[in-house]
Amino acid sequence: MESATPKPQMNWEACRLSVNASRLLSLKVDVDTHDGMCEGVPRLLDIFQKAGVRATFFLSFGPDNAGRAIFNIFREKGFLKKMIKTRAPTLYGIRTILSGTLLPPRPIATKFPDLVRRIEEEGHECEIHAWDHRLWQDNIASLSLDSIRSQITKARQAFEDILGHPAKAFGAPSWRITEKVLAVEAEMGFLYASDLREGSPCFLKFDQKALSPLQIPTTGPCLEELIAVGIKEKQAWLTHLLQAAEHSETPVIALHAEVEGGPFKDVLSLLLSELKARSYTIVPLEEMATVLLERKETLPVRRLRRTTLKGRSGWVSTSG
Repeated sequence: MESATPKPQMNWEACRLSVNASRLLSLKVDVDTHDGMCEGVPRLLDIFQKAGVRATFFLSFGPDNAGRAIFNIFREKGFLKKMIKTRAPTLYGIRTILSGTLLPPRPIATKFPDLVRRIEEEGHECEIHAWDHRLWQDNIASLSLDSIRSQITKARQAFEDILGHPAKAFGAPSWRITEKVLAVEAEMGFLYASDLREGSPCFLKFDQKALSPLQIPTTGPCLEELIAVGIKEKQAWLTHLLQAAEHSETPVIALHAEVEGGPFKDVLSLLLSELKARSYTIVPLEEMATVLLERKETLPVRRLRRTTLKGRSGWVSTSG
Protein backbone atom coordinates (compact mmCIF):
# COMPACT_ATOMS: atom_id res chain seq x y z
CA MET A 1 0.00 0.00 0.00
CA GLU A 2 1.38 3.40 -0.95
CA SER A 3 2.20 5.87 1.80
CA ALA A 4 -0.50 8.50 2.29
CA THR A 5 -0.18 12.23 2.92
CA PRO A 6 2.08 12.95 5.93
CA LYS A 7 0.22 13.49 9.17
CA PRO A 8 -0.34 17.22 9.83
CA GLN A 9 0.80 18.63 13.13
CA MET A 10 -2.00 19.21 15.63
CA ASN A 11 -2.61 22.89 16.29
CA TRP A 12 -3.36 22.75 20.00
CA GLU A 13 -3.68 26.50 20.41
CA ALA A 14 -6.21 26.74 17.58
CA CYS A 15 -8.11 23.88 19.21
CA ARG A 16 -8.32 25.75 22.51
CA LEU A 17 -9.40 28.99 20.86
CA SER A 18 -12.07 27.20 18.83
CA VAL A 19 -14.00 26.42 22.03
CA ASN A 20 -14.99 30.09 22.21
CA ALA A 21 -15.99 30.22 18.56
CA SER A 22 -18.05 27.06 18.24
CA ARG A 23 -18.66 23.79 20.01
CA LEU A 24 -16.32 20.88 19.56
CA LEU A 25 -17.70 17.66 18.11
CA SER A 26 -15.95 14.33 17.66
CA LEU A 27 -16.56 11.40 15.33
CA LYS A 28 -15.88 8.03 16.99
CA VAL A 29 -15.36 5.23 14.47
CA ASP A 30 -15.52 1.67 15.82
CA VAL A 31 -13.97 -1.06 13.69
CA ASP A 32 -15.35 -4.45 14.75
CA THR A 33 -14.73 -6.85 11.86
CA HIS A 34 -12.22 -7.95 9.22
CA ASP A 35 -14.34 -6.56 6.38
CA GLY A 36 -14.99 -3.36 8.27
CA MET A 37 -11.22 -2.89 8.47
CA CYS A 38 -10.20 -3.83 4.94
CA GLU A 39 -13.20 -2.33 3.09
CA GLY A 40 -14.92 0.15 5.39
CA VAL A 41 -11.92 2.02 6.74
CA PRO A 42 -10.54 3.02 3.30
CA ARG A 43 -13.98 4.31 2.29
CA LEU A 44 -14.23 6.33 5.49
CA LEU A 45 -10.76 7.79 5.00
CA ASP A 46 -11.73 8.92 1.51
CA ILE A 47 -14.96 10.49 2.78
CA PHE A 48 -13.16 12.29 5.61
CA GLN A 49 -10.45 13.56 3.29
CA LYS A 50 -13.03 14.94 0.87
CA ALA A 51 -14.90 16.64 3.73
CA GLY A 52 -11.70 17.92 5.33
CA VAL A 53 -12.40 16.45 8.78
CA ARG A 54 -10.46 14.26 11.21
CA ALA A 55 -11.92 11.44 13.29
CA THR A 56 -10.93 8.95 15.99
CA PHE A 57 -10.71 5.29 14.95
CA PHE A 58 -11.03 2.63 17.66
CA LEU A 59 -9.66 -0.59 16.18
CA SER A 60 -10.23 -4.24 17.04
CA PHE A 61 -6.88 -5.97 16.56
CA GLY A 62 -7.50 -9.68 17.14
CA PRO A 63 -9.76 -12.37 15.66
CA ASP A 64 -13.05 -11.59 13.96
CA ASN A 65 -15.45 -13.91 15.78
CA ALA A 66 -18.53 -11.93 14.73
CA GLY A 67 -20.39 -15.09 13.74
CA ARG A 68 -20.65 -16.14 17.37
CA ALA A 69 -23.20 -13.36 17.82
CA ILE A 70 -25.78 -15.89 16.62
CA PHE A 71 -25.78 -17.45 20.10
CA ASN A 72 -27.24 -14.21 21.49
CA ILE A 73 -30.58 -15.25 20.05
CA PHE A 74 -30.86 -17.41 23.16
CA ARG A 75 -29.17 -14.96 25.57
CA GLU A 76 -30.40 -11.46 24.81
CA LYS A 77 -33.97 -10.30 24.49
CA GLY A 78 -34.53 -8.37 21.27
CA PHE A 79 -31.38 -9.61 19.54
CA LEU A 80 -33.14 -11.54 16.75
CA LYS A 81 -35.54 -8.66 16.16
CA LYS A 82 -32.63 -6.26 15.77
CA MET A 83 -30.84 -8.58 13.35
CA ILE A 84 -33.94 -8.82 11.18
CA LYS A 85 -34.69 -5.08 11.18
CA THR A 86 -31.13 -4.07 10.39
CA ARG A 87 -30.83 -6.80 7.73
CA ALA A 88 -27.61 -7.98 9.31
CA PRO A 89 -26.57 -10.48 6.58
CA THR A 90 -26.78 -7.68 3.99
CA LEU A 91 -25.16 -5.12 6.26
CA TYR A 92 -22.22 -7.25 7.41
CA GLY A 93 -21.96 -9.87 4.67
CA ILE A 94 -22.27 -13.64 4.86
CA ARG A 95 -18.53 -14.18 5.44
CA THR A 96 -18.65 -12.02 8.57
CA ILE A 97 -21.91 -13.58 9.76
CA LEU A 98 -20.21 -17.01 9.69
CA SER A 99 -16.82 -15.89 11.03
CA GLY A 100 -15.75 -17.86 14.09
CA THR A 101 -18.45 -20.53 13.67
CA LEU A 102 -18.78 -22.31 10.32
CA LEU A 103 -15.79 -20.40 8.97
CA PRO A 104 -12.50 -19.67 10.76
CA PRO A 105 -11.99 -16.21 12.26
CA ARG A 106 -9.83 -13.77 10.33
CA PRO A 107 -7.54 -11.22 12.02
CA ILE A 108 -8.75 -7.63 11.97
CA ALA A 109 -6.28 -4.72 12.34
CA THR A 110 -3.19 -6.92 12.71
CA LYS A 111 -3.69 -8.12 9.14
CA PHE A 112 -3.60 -4.57 7.73
CA PRO A 113 -0.65 -2.74 9.33
CA ASP A 114 -0.23 -0.36 6.37
CA LEU A 115 -3.87 0.64 6.65
CA VAL A 116 -3.51 1.22 10.40
CA ARG A 117 -0.54 3.50 9.70
CA ARG A 118 -2.46 5.27 6.94
CA ILE A 119 -5.12 6.30 9.48
CA GLU A 120 -2.54 8.27 11.46
CA GLU A 121 -0.68 9.49 8.38
CA GLU A 122 -3.85 11.18 7.17
CA GLY A 123 -4.23 13.11 10.43
CA HIS A 124 -6.72 10.93 12.29
CA GLU A 125 -6.41 9.52 15.78
CA CYS A 126 -6.02 5.76 16.18
CA GLU A 127 -6.80 3.99 19.49
CA ILE A 128 -7.69 0.59 20.98
CA HIS A 129 -11.17 -0.89 20.71
CA ALA A 130 -10.60 -4.59 21.43
CA TRP A 131 -8.59 -7.72 20.96
CA ASP A 132 -11.47 -10.20 20.63
CA HIS A 133 -14.51 -7.93 20.22
CA ARG A 134 -17.08 -10.72 20.39
CA LEU A 135 -15.58 -12.31 23.49
CA TRP A 136 -15.66 -8.96 25.29
CA GLN A 137 -19.17 -8.05 24.22
CA ASP A 138 -20.66 -11.38 25.27
CA ASN A 139 -18.66 -12.09 28.42
CA ILE A 140 -17.37 -8.87 29.97
CA ALA A 141 -19.74 -9.10 32.95
CA SER A 142 -18.04 -12.34 34.04
CA LEU A 143 -14.43 -11.79 32.92
CA SER A 144 -11.81 -11.74 35.66
CA LEU A 145 -9.42 -8.88 36.23
CA ASP A 146 -6.60 -10.90 34.67
CA SER A 147 -8.68 -11.76 31.60
CA ILE A 148 -9.60 -8.11 31.07
CA ARG A 149 -5.98 -7.08 31.50
CA SER A 150 -4.94 -9.74 28.98
CA GLN A 151 -7.47 -8.59 26.38
CA ILE A 152 -6.40 -4.95 26.58
CA THR A 153 -2.70 -5.78 26.82
CA LYS A 154 -2.76 -7.91 23.66
CA ALA A 155 -4.51 -5.12 21.75
CA ARG A 156 -2.15 -2.49 23.17
CA GLN A 157 0.92 -4.53 22.19
CA ALA A 158 -0.39 -5.04 18.65
CA PHE A 159 -1.06 -1.30 18.44
CA GLU A 160 2.51 -0.47 19.51
CA ASP A 161 4.03 -3.07 17.19
CA ILE A 162 2.33 -1.40 14.21
CA LEU A 163 2.48 2.28 15.12
CA GLY A 164 5.59 2.44 17.28
CA HIS A 165 4.03 4.41 20.11
CA PRO A 166 1.58 3.64 22.93
CA ALA A 167 -2.15 4.10 22.64
CA LYS A 168 -3.63 6.99 24.59
CA ALA A 169 -7.19 5.71 24.92
CA PHE A 170 -9.50 2.72 25.06
CA GLY A 171 -13.09 2.46 23.85
CA ALA A 172 -14.87 -0.65 25.09
CA PRO A 173 -16.68 -2.95 22.63
CA SER A 174 -20.43 -2.28 22.59
CA TRP A 175 -19.97 0.28 25.40
CA ARG A 176 -19.81 -2.46 28.02
CA ILE A 177 -17.49 -2.18 31.02
CA THR A 178 -17.29 -3.18 34.67
CA GLU A 179 -15.40 -1.72 37.62
CA LYS A 180 -12.61 -4.20 36.84
CA VAL A 181 -12.23 -2.54 33.44
CA LEU A 182 -11.94 0.86 35.14
CA ALA A 183 -9.17 -0.52 37.34
CA VAL A 184 -7.20 -1.80 34.32
CA GLU A 185 -7.68 1.47 32.41
CA ALA A 186 -6.34 3.43 35.38
CA GLU A 187 -3.45 0.99 35.77
CA MET A 188 -2.46 1.44 32.12
CA GLY A 189 -2.48 5.21 32.34
CA PHE A 190 -4.75 6.06 29.43
CA LEU A 191 -5.34 9.76 28.80
CA TYR A 192 -9.06 9.11 28.42
CA ALA A 193 -11.59 6.36 27.71
CA SER A 194 -14.75 6.34 25.62
CA ASP A 195 -16.76 3.51 27.16
CA LEU A 196 -20.11 5.11 27.99
CA ARG A 197 -23.38 6.05 26.35
CA GLU A 198 -25.12 9.35 27.09
CA GLY A 199 -24.31 11.87 29.77
CA SER A 200 -21.46 14.38 29.94
CA PRO A 201 -17.69 13.86 30.33
CA CYS A 202 -16.81 12.69 33.82
CA PHE A 203 -14.57 10.58 36.00
CA LEU A 204 -15.93 7.31 37.35
CA LYS A 205 -15.34 6.33 40.96
CA PHE A 206 -14.48 2.72 41.72
CA ASP A 207 -12.86 0.82 44.56
CA GLN A 208 -14.10 3.45 47.06
CA LYS A 209 -11.61 6.24 46.26
CA ALA A 210 -9.95 5.44 42.93
CA LEU A 211 -10.93 7.34 39.79
CA SER A 212 -11.00 6.22 36.18
CA PRO A 213 -9.35 8.10 33.34
CA LEU A 214 -11.53 10.84 31.87
CA GLN A 215 -14.63 9.30 30.28
CA ILE A 216 -15.99 10.95 27.12
CA PRO A 217 -19.36 9.32 26.33
CA THR A 218 -21.01 8.74 22.98
CA THR A 219 -23.93 11.15 23.11
CA GLY A 220 -26.46 10.00 20.55
CA PRO A 221 -27.86 7.00 18.70
CA CYS A 222 -26.02 4.88 16.16
CA LEU A 223 -27.46 4.71 12.67
CA GLU A 224 -28.19 0.99 13.04
CA GLU A 225 -30.14 1.69 16.25
CA LEU A 226 -32.36 4.12 14.35
CA ILE A 227 -32.90 1.50 11.67
CA ALA A 228 -33.72 -1.11 14.33
CA VAL A 229 -36.54 1.01 15.79
CA GLY A 230 -38.16 1.29 12.36
CA ILE A 231 -36.88 4.65 11.09
CA LYS A 232 -36.32 4.17 7.38
CA GLU A 233 -35.93 7.59 5.73
CA LYS A 234 -32.53 9.18 5.21
CA GLN A 235 -33.71 12.62 6.28
CA ALA A 236 -35.17 11.21 9.49
CA TRP A 237 -31.82 9.57 10.31
CA LEU A 238 -30.03 12.88 9.81
CA THR A 239 -32.59 14.71 11.93
CA HIS A 240 -32.13 12.34 14.88
CA LEU A 241 -28.33 12.44 14.68
CA LEU A 242 -28.23 16.23 14.42
CA GLN A 243 -30.74 16.73 17.24
CA ALA A 244 -28.65 14.52 19.51
CA ALA A 245 -25.61 16.64 18.74
CA GLU A 246 -27.49 19.86 19.44
CA HIS A 247 -28.57 18.60 22.87
CA SER A 248 -25.01 17.88 24.06
CA GLU A 249 -22.28 20.30 25.11
CA THR A 250 -19.65 17.78 23.97
CA PRO A 251 -21.28 15.76 21.18
CA VAL A 252 -19.65 12.50 20.13
CA ILE A 253 -21.22 10.75 17.14
CA ALA A 254 -20.65 7.00 16.85
CA LEU A 255 -19.88 5.57 13.42
CA HIS A 256 -19.09 2.00 12.41
CA ALA A 257 -16.75 1.00 9.62
CA GLU A 258 -19.21 -1.72 8.63
CA VAL A 259 -22.15 0.72 8.40
CA GLU A 260 -21.12 4.26 7.39
CA GLY A 261 -18.08 2.75 5.68
CA GLY A 262 -20.40 0.30 3.93
CA PRO A 263 -23.90 0.63 2.46
CA PHE A 264 -24.64 3.90 4.30
CA LYS A 265 -21.59 5.91 3.23
CA ASP A 266 -23.81 8.44 1.47
CA VAL A 267 -25.58 9.16 4.79
CA LEU A 268 -22.23 10.00 6.37
CA SER A 269 -21.35 12.42 3.56
CA LEU A 270 -24.65 14.23 4.06
CA LEU A 271 -24.16 14.28 7.84
CA LEU A 272 -20.70 15.82 7.54
CA SER A 273 -22.07 18.53 5.23
CA GLU A 274 -24.81 19.35 7.75
CA LEU A 275 -22.35 19.46 10.66
CA LYS A 276 -20.04 21.83 8.82
CA ALA A 277 -22.97 24.02 7.83
CA ARG A 278 -23.85 24.30 11.53
CA SER A 279 -20.33 25.50 12.34
CA TYR A 280 -19.22 22.57 14.46
CA THR A 281 -15.48 22.27 14.99
CA ILE A 282 -14.85 18.56 14.32
CA VAL A 283 -11.79 17.27 16.19
CA PRO A 284 -10.40 13.88 17.20
CA LEU A 285 -11.32 12.78 20.73
CA GLU A 286 -7.73 13.26 21.91
CA GLU A 287 -8.07 16.99 21.27
CA MET A 288 -11.43 17.13 22.99
CA ALA A 289 -9.91 15.30 25.98
CA THR A 290 -7.03 17.76 26.14
CA VAL A 291 -9.43 20.72 26.25
CA LEU A 292 -11.59 19.05 28.91
CA LEU A 293 -8.62 18.12 31.09
CA GLU A 294 -7.55 21.76 31.25
CA ARG A 295 -10.56 22.21 33.52
CA LYS A 296 -10.61 18.75 35.08
CA GLU A 297 -11.45 20.13 38.54
CA THR A 298 -14.87 21.19 37.21
CA LEU A 299 -15.74 17.76 35.77
CA PRO A 300 -18.14 15.59 37.78
CA VAL A 301 -17.29 12.31 39.51
CA ARG A 302 -19.96 9.65 39.02
CA ARG A 303 -20.68 5.97 39.52
CA LEU A 304 -20.76 3.36 36.79
CA ARG A 305 -24.18 1.93 36.00
CA ARG A 306 -26.03 0.09 33.24
CA THR A 307 -28.90 1.11 31.02
CA THR A 308 -30.70 -0.07 27.89
CA LEU A 309 -31.25 1.83 24.65
CA LYS A 310 -33.96 1.71 22.03
CA GLY A 311 -32.85 -0.26 19.00
CA ARG A 312 -30.09 -2.06 20.90
CA SER A 313 -30.27 -5.47 22.54
CA GLY A 314 -28.77 -6.03 25.95
CA TRP A 315 -27.19 -3.40 28.21
CA VAL A 316 -24.67 -0.61 27.83
CA SER A 317 -22.62 1.27 30.39
CA THR A 318 -23.47 4.81 31.44
CA SER A 319 -22.79 7.11 34.40
CA GLY A 320 -25.09 7.99 37.25
